[in-house]
Amino acid sequence: MTRTGFITLIGLALGLLMNGQNKTITATDLHGNWVLELNENEPVRAEFIFRRQKPSENRRAAVTITITLLEFDECLVDYDERMYCGNVGRTDYSWAFDNSSGIINIYRSEKWLRAFKEENPDEFKSLDVPDKYHEMELSLTVLKNGGIGLEIMNWE
Repeated sequence: MTRTGFITLIGLALGLLMNGQNKTITATDLHGNWVLELNENEPVRAEFIFRRQKPSENRRAAVTITITLLEFDECLVDYDERMYCGNVGRTDYSWAFDNSSGIINIYRSEKWLRAFKEENPDEFKSLDVPDKYHEMELSLTVLKNGGIGLEIMNWE
């Protein structure tokens, strides 16, 4: 290989490597399970951050909340039964991601209310009721290990 070809190859490799570092996060990158551990023995924290769930971790010791972000704006929130004395389990929600601000909104949107809004938009507007009930607002944050976390900004 000639010297010019070798230098061109190195330049191309560096260009591809640097371009990969500036990749923006999309909604597809967020799909999957995110876990918030709430351990009774820890001191009170100022921040609450959901982290990617690792399948091999033992979750018995901590109370957890698991958010599963799915396709088609579907979201499941699984509250540990120890938090609410076994009364609350998995709940269906919807979610939206604003790429420019890095904010994820998780909300409940009643199916019958959404159908009523689509079928009777004028009557729905006259009722002055929201079509979404916000549950949680999360912000993308970079963790100490370089990974991504979801920090709770607002929790209804």
